[in-house]
Amino acid sequence: MAKVLTVFKYKLKILFSQKSFLVTMILIPLFLTFITGYALKFEKYSEIPVAICDLDNTDYSKMIIDRIKKKEGFKIIVTNEAGAVDLVKNYKAESAFIIKNGFKDNLISGNIEGIIEQVTSPSSSSHEVIKEIIGSEIARIMLNISAADWVINEYTKLGMFSLYSGSSSGQVEKQRIWDEAWQYTDALWEPEPPMKLELKEFNNGSIVPEEDDSGKDSSGGSISLSAFGMLVAFLAFLIMFNSSWLVEEKENGTLKRIISGPDALTALFVGNILSLLFFGIVQIVIFAAICKLIFKVSIFASASSIIVLFIYLLSITGISLLISCILKTRLQLQAGAPLFAIITGFIGGCFWNITSMGGIVKTISLFTPQGLALDLLGRYGIQPSSEGFLAEAGAILSSFPAIVLILIAVITMSSGYILVKKLRY
Repeated sequence: MAKVLTVFKYKLKILFSQKSFLVTMILIPLFLTFITGYALKFEKYSEIPVAICDLDNTDYSKMIIDRIKKKEGFKIIVTNEAGAVDLVKNYKAESAFIIKNGFKDNLISGNIEGIIEQVTSPSSSSHEVIKEIIGSEIARIMLNISAADWVINEYTKLGMFSLYSGSSSGQVEKQRIWDEAWQYTDALWEPEPPMKLELKEFNNGSIVPEEDDSGKDSSGGSISLSAFGMLVAFLAFLIMFNSSWLVEEKENGTLKRIISGPDALTALFVGNILSLLFFGIVQIVIFAAICKLIFKVSIFASASSIIVLFIYLLSITGISLLISCILKTRLQLQAGAPLFAIITGFIGGCFWNITSMGGIVKTISLFTPQGLALDLLGRYGIQPSSEGFLAEAGAILSSFPAIVLILIAVITMSSGYILVKKLRY
């Protein structure tokens, strides 16, 4: 154990003594963290900013605004006409809706042409959805008005208002009945409208069940795998590049002299594995800390993501050691390691939305350690689990992707150990 710790401290000193390389290894994840952090911050709130200007300032226009504010997924910004247009121009709002003067009077009279003006950015992809939602609220009011008018017409046909002819009390009674019919019709929309659209999410051809969000981290369900994808891709590049020690010591003959001692080979291998794992964990901590402190987003919603990343680190460490054992020069490693990390990263889905893909594309991605890790993160690491830690860890370790990653780690580390051991003779 003492030899392992000696090798571990020695390798860490070497890694941290390379100032330029160390700065690069810290700046790159920082840069990636800032990029993904802004994306995650937007996803965390899952809100579409909408600017609204109310020029009518009546109970009907205020009713429209209040009801839209209650809709999930929208951030309503009430401002003046110039401010609403500026928000769209500056890409701070998806769309601006200007409720024109006379909005209420036109609705009651049935004239709905030009009662609301919409200003939309050409890059907006959700303005049609927003328009339909506002249109549905207007349609609700119009149906209430039509129903109230119908009631008044029926009462008139029955002569119910003949007793009040020529008196102001007749108008008061008619307005009372009209308001009562309006309120009754509007109450039919609560708690749910008479007709609604039911949205279902499909994933790989199956319907994703709805989950109760009570008690969960609000950021859990909204965080996409894009952040984990970049983290996983960078970890592969980082670990493989830092395994160059094996090639260097093999080139200059140092490795043969080191492993000639008793139990030196085991200590050398275990110490280097620990140093690579430690360096990878440091990068993960930097990535997670910046997302949490600066962007207030927790990318690790549960312990599952930590377990998955550790298993992935083990597998990628074993692969890097095996590649270093096979390659003969440092130049080959410098050319091969980034190429391997980039190609497997693309195939594994680090740079595209693996969760929305299926069929042959998803199958091919599972032939890479990155694809297996992202598949595990998609299953267990996005939403916090109500199960205990041991049950959660057991579910992960018994899953097919985790078993494959562990087998990759064991096979590659054992193969690398055997290849290095042959250098003794």
